[in-house]
Amino acid sequence: MSEKRRDNRNRILREDEYQRTDGRYRFRYIDEDGKEKNVYSWRLDKNDPMPKGKKRELSLREKEKQIEADLFDHIVTNGGNYMVLELVEKYVSLKTGVRHNTVAGYKDSH
Repeated sequence: MSEKRRDNRNRILREDEYQRTDGRYRFRYIDEDGKEKNVYSWRLDKNDPMPKGKKRELSLREKEKQIEADLFDHIVTNGGNYMVLELVEKYVSLKTGVRHNTVAGYKDSH
């Protein structure tokens, strides 16, 4: 039987969760474009205390939950790195049942 990975407080870490030597937690995931991304937090669970001198932020598991929901809903996490023109083109491509003149108007406006 394989040994389960644990953090320095002896809690079992889930798949793709890691604890760095400085105590921060990391979650690794694959985004919509197939690129590997990492998210960090000083807290694993929402009930963990923040280390002194660190800015309050969401816990790692809260961030994981938000990312998984965004990926499920096909929402680009962290706003992506889109230019305004790319966002407009994506918006127009997602519109269904729009008349030709409306699409032409969208294209002329940018």
